[in-house]
Amino acid sequence: MGTSTSSMGPNSGVSLDPPWIDEVIGDIGAGSSVPPSDGEAIESPPGASGTAPSARYGDARRELGKYVRNGDTQHLGKALGHYSRRGSGGAGAAASRMRASTRAGAELFSFLNAISQRSSADAARWVDELRATNPSADDVVDAIVRELAPPGGSADEESLRDAMALALSGLVRDDPTVDPLDMRVDDIWELMKGYLATEVANRVCFDLGPVFESAQIDATTAVMRERQMRLFIKNELGMHVDLLRGRNANPTRAQLDSILQETLTMTFELFEAQI
Repeated sequence: MGTSTSSMGPNSGVSLDPPWIDEVIGDIGAGSSVPPSDGEAIESPPGASGTAPSARYGDARRELGKYVRNGDTQHLGKALGHYSRRGSGGAGAAASRMRASTRAGAELFSFLNAISQRSSADAARWVDELRATNPSADDVVDAIVRELAPPGGSADEESLRDAMALALSGLVRDDPTVDPLDMRVDDIWELMKGYLATEVANRVCFDLGPVFESAQIDATTAVMRERQMRLFIKNELGMHVDLLRGRNANPTRAQLDSILQETLTMTFELFEAQI
């Protein structure tokens, strides 16, 4: 996804909550050979009701275009605020729209913790079999992504795989001592920030369409602006992740899904306050 997408985004008059999201959720982690240790059912939040208004993303596209051209993050914050309020139906609805993202994040956290702790025979076997192939760092990332988010045809599924891979690869790149098969809980929490930020950026870029391409700036600047956007979103999300983590440092999958949902809601509320 990202700025390379050719999508013009969803139209007005369609449901704020796409009907296929719950199908995507049902596939996340369903085929994993490492069952979650808590075994609990996760109840996703309900989707937003109603239909999208006309010109739902007009203000968001205008502000994002200004940011792309001049790099002023005030315009970026306003773009994200308009995206949430008018484009998505409000912060809570925007977070609910991303419930597949938060479910995948909860499953990723649980899986990485399980294989790092070797919390079950299945988890230990999965790690041993992968290590026996003498995998590269990229091979390990690919194996983790395939385990939780098998290939699918929707943009949401593509985004999940992209966000998991980028977050894992970025964490290892930034700290080569991190082993995805033997991660500390602190590292997994940090990973959640990068993962969720990538999901938000992917979702915004896909919905708003080719704003970066139409801004008439050179390719190098466009790439730099996108990286700045992802870091900006990560920093804002990260503050809320840290805050909510302090309330429950060792959450179950269901609790983590709720934490990530609340993180998104609080962050979108913060962006909405800028418009």
